[in-house]
Amino acid sequence: ALVQASKISVADATQLTSLLQQRSDADDGEPGAPAAAAYESKSGGIVDTLQDLQEKAEAQLDDSRKKETTAAHNFEMLKQSLEDEVKFAKKDMDEAKKGIAASEEKKAGAEGELEITSKELAADIETKGTLHHDCQTK
Repeated sequence: ALVQASKISVADATQLTSLLQQRSDADDGEPGAPAAAAYESKSGGIVDTLQDLQEKAEAQLDDSRKKETTAAHNFEMLKQSLEDEVKFAKKDMDEAKKGIAASEEKKAGAEGELEITSKELAADIETKGTLHHDCQTK
């Protein structure tokens, strides 16, 4: 159950199961301590297997940390890029609004001058008509 629940490769699980079964088979024999050479061989195999699993786990952890660091850096770069883009877009929009306001102010001034000039033209035309009429009658 431990071998199946762990996150280890099939080859590692098979090797660990094999070592555990060898130890279990040795325990099924007559009571007493196993021969020293046999015991050392089996425990060395288990230790080697566990060290190998630990090395693989540490390698996976290092790889995951590198990927996480890269992803975080990429995120920060994207975030900075988007913030800069928004900042420059707001600046452009503010400049455009200022330009529109200035143009509307000039337009209002020009419309006022046009109205005054139109009234003066109408008065001048009326004066001309009156003067022309007076000249014709004299």
